[in-house]
Amino acid sequence: MVKIKKSISAAAIIMTALFSVSLLFFSCGHIEGVTIPVPKDTSALGKIDHFIPLDQLEALKKDFIQQQDSVSRGVPGLYIPVSEAFNKAALLELLKDTSNVGIRIYYGVKKGDNRNEFRLILVGVDQQGKDLYITKGSALATKIGGDTKGGLEFGQCNPPCH
Repeated sequence: MVKIKKSISAAAIIMTALFSVSLLFFSCGHIEGVTIPVPKDTSALGKIDHFIPLDQLEALKKDFIQQQDSVSRGVPGLYIPVSEAFNKAALLELLKDTSNVGIRIYYGVKKGDNRNEFRLILVGVDQQGKDLYITKGSALATKIGGDTKGGLEFGQCNPPCH
C-alpha cells in the first residue's frame, strides 16, 4: 500500500484564514446593518435641497401651533395634531424599494365616532413622480394574491391622538 502524504502550504492556511475572517466580517455587518440603495435621481425632486435651518424650522412650528387653534375652531369636529412620528422599521420598509427616490406625504381625515382626525399618509415615490406602495403580507400571501398594497399611516401624534 502506498501512502500519499499531503502537505498544506502556509499560503493555503493563510488564504483559508483570511476567507473565514472575511466571511465573518461581512456577514456580521449584513445582519446588524441595513443597507438602503440610493439610486441616482435626476428628477426635479432629486435636485431639491430639503434642508431647513433650525431657527426657520422652529418658526414654522410656532406659526402652525398658533394657527392650529383657529383652524380647530373653524372645523370643530377635526382634531389636528402638532406632529406625527413614524418608527424606523416602517420607514425602512417604505424606502427599501430600489426605484424609490423619496417619500410623498398625503393628508387625510380619519373618521371617528366622537371626532375626525387629520392624518399623514406616507408612500414612496419614483423618478417619474408615481406613487410606490409597500406590500403587507407573507411571501405566500403575495403569490396567491392575498397581499395588501398600501402606505404608512397613523404615526404617533403629539399629543397622542387617542
